[in-house]
Amino acid sequence: MELLIKYGIAACFVSLVMTSFGWPVPEEISLLGIGVLVHKGSQHWIIGWIVGFLGVTAGDVIAWFMGKRVGLEPKGFVSKLIGKDQIQEIEQFYRKWGDWAIAIARQVPGMRFPTFFFSGASAVPFWRFYLIDGLAALITVNVYFWLGYNFGDEVEEKIIPWIKEFK
Repeated sequence: MELLIKYGIAACFVSLVMTSFGWPVPEEISLLGIGVLVHKGSQHWIIGWIVGFLGVTAGDVIAWFMGKRVGLEPKGFVSKLIGKDQIQEIEQFYRKWGDWAIAIARQVPGMRFPTFFFSGASAVPFWRFYLIDGLAALITVNVYFWLGYNFGDEVEEKIIPWIKEFK
């Protein structure tokens, strides 16, 4: 969190996008960081919110495009990386929830990349993916941005431990 605040909104944006590549900082922490920056007056709230929303959805779009490009061939790189069992679980999740799978995965850390990757690999049209993901991202962005903004001085003591406990 300290690094995100030290290097500002650009670092928060990069951190949000890099989450799709396995960056070890969860997007919730980056969104909290943006809220804290706005709380401290170093960023206007509209700029902070837009950067947060675009950072979150840009990472999701990267995962979707990777899925579209790579696919889910049984002997392909991704299938070997995550395994047949996890791919089957994601397929079942999609069959059960349909487009809601995208909205649900957006709210659950650890499910985002595989679900968004699968969306691209299974030919969910980009416009539909982005519409659903964008609407679901409104929840994520607003909640964590608001927490960072309203509890800016207490984020490290109260909010981050709560997020760890929740997960």
